[in-house]
Amino acid sequence: MTTISPIKPYIEGKKLNKIEQNKAAKDGLEVGSEIESFAKIGWEQVDKTDLELRLKWYGMFWRPKTPGKFMLRLRVPNGVLNSQQLKVVASIVGRYGDDGSCDITTRQNLQLRGVLLSDLPEILRRLKEAGLNTIQSGFDNPRNVTGNPLAGIDPLEIVDTRPYTIELQNFLTNNGAGNHEFSNLPRKWNTAVAGARDNFLLHNDIIFHPVERDGVMGFGVWLGGILSSQMNDYALPLNAWIKPDEICRMTATMLKLWRDNGERNNRPKGRFRMYLDSVGLENFRTMVEESFGPLTPDPGSIFNDKPRSHYGIHPQKQEGLHYAGLHVPVGRLSAEDLQDLAIASLNYGSGEVRLTEDQNVIVVGLASTKLESFRADPLLQRFSLEPGSFAAGTVSCTGNTYCSFALTNTKDQAIKMARELDEELELPEELKVHWTGCPNSCGQAYMGAIGLTGTKSRAPEGGKGMVEAYDLSLGGTQGPDARVGELHRKGIPNSELKSVLRELLIERFGARPRNDTSQASDPLSRFMNWFSNLGQNDSPSN
Repeated sequence: MTTISPIKPYIEGKKLNKIEQNKAAKDGLEVGSEIESFAKIGWEQVDKTDLELRLKWYGMFWRPKTPGKFMLRLRVPNGVLNSQQLKVVASIVGRYGDDGSCDITTRQNLQLRGVLLSDLPEILRRLKEAGLNTIQSGFDNPRNVTGNPLAGIDPLEIVDTRPYTIELQNFLTNNGAGNHEFSNLPRKWNTAVAGARDNFLLHNDIIFHPVERDGVMGFGVWLGGILSSQMNDYALPLNAWIKPDEICRMTATMLKLWRDNGERNNRPKGRFRMYLDSVGLENFRTMVEESFGPLTPDPGSIFNDKPRSHYGIHPQKQEGLHYAGLHVPVGRLSAEDLQDLAIASLNYGSGEVRLTEDQNVIVVGLASTKLESFRADPLLQRFSLEPGSFAAGTVSCTGNTYCSFALTNTKDQAIKMARELDEELELPEELKVHWTGCPNSCGQAYMGAIGLTGTKSRAPEGGKGMVEAYDLSLGGTQGPDARVGELHRKGIPNSELKSVLRELLIERFGARPRNDTSQASDPLSRFMNWFSNLGQNDSPSN
């Protein structure tokens, strides 16, 4: 029986779209007490709105392409995982055979594929025992809190972001129990804490950037980053500096202003940046002061270093220890991959790995005496320390293999394109190429030097009907002079995309044809057999 929740003050009297009406009728967190029942009766008997909407508050995503097989999204603050957590995730994925897989997302967390509703109570219990949870990881909630993937080991870090990302995560989710204060936002909310000058996170709704003022290390506040079907732009400086113990209070202040006043009828206009632009940055700063108290001006927090590549083996700030950045093609992992990563992290390192926003893995705590044996480990045949320049910067959303929103098969096409172009061309340096299957931009297309957004176009001359195609943007950069890309060309059929990219790489990015492509070698080739045999599931943009 559906529980009717009281209308909350910040919704009462407002015009609400259908989704908002469903959220008002029953808070998504309320299905938590019903999950055991759902598992017993089967998905076919679950209320449609609970099944397709409210289960997302517990990270469980209904997939219409494959009824009964769900995606489960975890929370991994700062992208830090230990070997035991990897093994638990591997065992969950392994249960589903060819239907099971795991993706690293652009928010430093994991999404598991092929999950059955009947298994959800046991999965949540096992995740909790391992120190993981899925609470409020989807839809109109505060998402996974991101930070410097090298936190605590980075020779160039200003602050270790881990204590702050964990504090924020615990605050936003009520220590994993679910936080009703922030369980009904107008849209999703992204929080990030930067730890170094090159730790670029300006695509988030709120970013705390470390900066010293009068001898005290605190944070400058940036807000309003957005990548969406309606708008793409980086965050703006609030001109506010706060002490480290004020990050949760500042986050709550902004969230409540937006929660109480944001758009609830026209859903595409519901994002925080739309609200910020509607009231104006200076007016919003005044509103923050009225609730938070007088704001101290930011002495000058800046993101002015080009983001470093994490690939290869590098020294940590701890003497005698190293970290290794591994390339995971388009972020896709099998149960075997997860197990092998866990074993490698124990055999050679500290038993910990880090997930990056570009969908790769960093193994940490490698002793100097173990580097040679680590380099010889078969794992590195799958996940290279030195990928090709095109593959190295390739980021991809889920694509239409799993996602009903996606118009194109981004992951398969991205991996094939990267392999072929790295074999044929020599690029002077890593190039950021972001693929996204639809305008929702989960693949962050406009952050890429080259951005590809899935669409449909008429078949090339001689063909019939509509075919998979891409809109192409150029010029997205991070670090100094950060900017989002601009649309360059629309509706490029997938069959013509390679020739278009090849020409661009040569003309604009200094690529040169290789003399002998037959000698080219790329770990992506070894990855393709497993990847191409994945089960046909579905995955979300929300």
